[in-house]
Amino acid sequence: MQLSKFSDYALRVIVHLAASPDRLMSTRQIAEIHDAKYNHMAKVTGWLVSEGYAESLRGRGGGLRLSKEPSQISLGALLRQLEEDKPMVECLGADGGSCRLSPSCGLSVALQNAQEAFFQTLDPTTVADVITLSPGMANLLNFLNDEPLRPASSS
Repeated sequence: MQLSKFSDYALRVIVHLAASPDRLMSTRQIAEIHDAKYNHMAKVTGWLVSEGYAESLRGRGGGLRLSKEPSQISLGALLRQLEEDKPMVECLGADGGSCRLSPSCGLSVALQNAQEAFFQTLDPTTVADVITLSPGMANLLNFLNDEPLRPASSS
């Protein structure tokens, strides 16, 4: 299964905002950091705001921040929302596609089950888990945000 570019960027923005909770980021800054087109990133951040994952603060010094705790954002639930209307293959679309095998093919059921298994695997994983699974995440984001790197903890 391949995620759409929109979903990929939505995940990046969510993780970026979660790993930098004390820093507001503008859509333009996020687009530049991830080498994405501003207009595309604006659609992504607009969707995240409209769906309640992020909030946008206007004015000088404004920007985006998460509106939910990272531990409350399930990757499976987020991706279901992002990918629910994008069928894995043509025959899983609302119109059934044009495949001649569709009327009697069991492949569509198997693929639907596989897609649901993908989401179910990600259901228990939260954005907080993703950040804590990678001890270098804060240093990476500080580097991307052009802030000095924090020394790695020596435990």
